[in-house]
Amino acid sequence: MKVSEIMTKKVEVIKDNELVTKARAIMRDKGHRAMPVVDRNNMMVGIIGRGDVLHITSAKSNLLVKGMMRRPVIGFEDEDLYAITKRMVDNSIKQIVIVDKKVQNKFLGVVSALDILSAYVNEEYISKVDIVEKIMKDTLYCTEEDELSRIGKMMLAADLTGMPVIKAEGKNKKVVVGFVTYGDLINGGYRISEESGKQRKTKIKNVMKAIAKYVTVGERVNNVAKLMVKNRILRIPVLDNEKNKNLEGVVDIEEMLRAYL
Repeated sequence: MKVSEIMTKKVEVIKDNELVTKARAIMRDKGHRAMPVVDRNNMMVGIIGRGDVLHITSAKSNLLVKGMMRRPVIGFEDEDLYAITKRMVDNSIKQIVIVDKKVQNKFLGVVSALDILSAYVNEEYISKVDIVEKIMKDTLYCTEEDELSRIGKMMLAADLTGMPVIKAEGKNKKVVVGFVTYGDLINGGYRISEESGKQRKTKIKNVMKAIAKYVTVGERVNNVAKLMVKNRILRIPVLDNEKNKNLEGVVDIEEMLRAYL
């Protein structure tokens, strides 16, 4: 399977001389996780994501996209599925910008981690790892009473797109009650860099979503892939069992893609 078969060609872009606040507003209103950045000639120059725009401290910031964007990892239409998967995993990214081989930096589209995982699911590829317990990893977590300002900074520092929210019940018991993501912060209009006032006092319980999607340690990787694709999620809590709902770890889409290589 080639990149041309799974890439998204109609992608909303933003100019490098636009305000970062505009990029944030578009992500909030349209649910984009990231946006390709082009120059005045519509040539590819970068990419900007939710984690980048969360750094801005004011709704009236004059910071331009070119000052916050990252250099994109690029790919080509004729590359195969495994090659593009390996490049994404090796670079720990969730989007690869597709450009023209003949015209340098001519933007053609984007391949996301979910595009790739969807291809594996739709084509019924079999993961090389059987159960999710073998690919899950430890994670930072927070409580409902934690301040958004502190937790948001932890998420950015650790490059976590989402964090489980737990309720401590006895020794070593971490019952998952919710999940908070970059998207929740952007959609709620929160700016985690602010240090005082109402923003700082906001609690995680006012931002998080009650836990809706999770898996248990014995779930098969192929089933987890289907769940993530169906619900368009990048990170999912792994619990001990349905009854206790005790947090054991998380699985990111990066680990999911690696399981197919």
